[in-house]
Amino acid sequence: MHRPAHRIVLAGVCSLLLTGCTGGSLIGVLDEDQAAEDVLTIQTDLDGIDLTSTRLLAEREGVEYFVARPEAEAGAGAEVDGGAGTGAGTGVGDTVCLLVEEGIGVGLECGPLERGAAGPTIRDSRVTVVLLPDDIDRNDLADQGFELLHPNLAIRPADAG
Repeated sequence: MHRPAHRIVLAGVCSLLLTGCTGGSLIGVLDEDQAAEDVLTIQTDLDGIDLTSTRLLAEREGVEYFVARPEAEAGAGAEVDGGAGTGAGTGVGDTVCLLVEEGIGVGLECGPLERGAAGPTIRDSRVTVVLLPDDIDRNDLADQGFELLHPNLAIRPADAG
């Protein structure tokens, strides 16, 4: 039986629309190749971080902000934190890490990231920094006193909230 090619293509498109496109990360920069600027200066005491996945998001006043994946989640479908993450690149929920490199130290916070919701957050005496998925409502963050340093990174003074 011969099926016209346009019906096969149409069936494939309908199938994708019904199941959803699950390729890619909730933070698109993680799907890009690592550049020289994405490599952390300090690479000690970062057990569990896939150092090939680090991506520089922003720099301000000598502090650099990165996103990365945990080592165990470098491959699709890997479980992290007892299965809290659903696997890198599924588009449903990823475990990601926020890294803040300053001077001789690196702050690190890993956690789940879901569509439309703020992810891992680091707070210190000066600022609150939060990692954001590509599809979050950034207007709401501005209302909470956050400034976008990058589409995936918001910051506000520690005493602002």
